[in-house]
Amino acid sequence: LFKEALACFSAGAFNAFASMCRRTAQAVFADLGEGGKLQIFDELNTTRDLAGLSAETYGKLKTLLFGTESDPRPGPPLLDSYEAGIALEVMKDVLYEAYVRRGKLRQAILVRRFFLDETAANLAPVTPAVHSS
Repeated sequence: LFKEALACFSAGAFNAFASMCRRTAQAVFADLGEGGKLQIFDELNTTRDLAGLSAETYGKLKTLLFGTESDPRPGPPLLDSYEAGIALEVMKDVLYEAYVRRGKLRQAILVRRFFLDETAANLAPVTPAVHSS
């Protein structure tokens, strides 16, 4: 889905891009569950603070990512080129946090565990030193 969103962004079709971002977010939430959705909401708040986003831009991003068909205005918000650029960076960050970072961390832990097990298997047991009196 996000690949299609990128194609829309590259073509300057920012409202189609917004729609594809929403579909991407919905797929991520379905994959990660409610806990993952809440975590991404927290990440969006952190992004707002880090990037110094205006209340209007933050509101559009929140509606874009977390809006549903049952909202009074169910469609994603209309984005200009600047807002679409911000949405692009936020989506890349969301996908990185949801999948890439998690995968890298899990892989690093598995590698650590493997080397720890290998090292432990090759170590001689430590025997207490005998003190003569």
